[in-house]
Amino acid sequence: MADHSILQPGNLLMVQERERFLARFLRKNGWPTLDSLRAFESGCSTGYNMRLFVQWGARPEHIAGIDLDPDAVDYCKAHSPEIRVHAGSADAVPEPDATFDLAIAFTLFSSVPDEEISAGIARELRRVTKPGGFIIIYDMRRRNPGNRAVHPVTKEDVRRWFPRSPMRTRSITLAPPLARRAGQWAPWLYGPLAAVPLLRTHAIYILRNPLTP
Repeated sequence: MADHSILQPGNLLMVQERERFLARFLRKNGWPTLDSLRAFESGCSTGYNMRLFVQWGARPEHIAGIDLDPDAVDYCKAHSPEIRVHAGSADAVPEPDATFDLAIAFTLFSSVPDEEISAGIARELRRVTKPGGFIIIYDMRRRNPGNRAVHPVTKEDVRRWFPRSPMRTRSITLAPPLARRAGQWAPWLYGPLAAVPLLRTHAIYILRNPLTP
């Protein structure tokens, strides 16, 4: 949909803020380059984040993802045939145990209405991530009045799904209506507005996979 296009200035500003955070995280946690990084994405959609890892230096054969939408999977395969992408539910991932250094799920859990499936997705994220590896969840922390099909994801939710994983969290992302207005009229305002915690609508959770099962 055009409202969510990366070509919209406000959307681009939101994505760039998240990408800067991810780049800082990778540098600080032992990946000055991504040549050796193995990364997986649950709910990978059309593959934007997976292609981003490759653009940053990861090897395509080290990147994989899964999505329930067959059209999104077909798009990803057509545009990134060298990246491994599976069609199916993220609570049943056809990848071996302890394969990836990093697993991510961006705005996935907020779209899952069933607690059992959410717990299964978390279980699979833990399973495919190496002991001591990282899992990053990015999701909405406030209700979206314009979309009843999604729901907020709280720190308590993430703690329930990953009970043994040390966790760090921070709020991020300027409220999309404000971000889109800023992008259209005054892009320089995005940073100052996003620095106000009350105006941030999402959160990032960084989890460390336990060293022992």
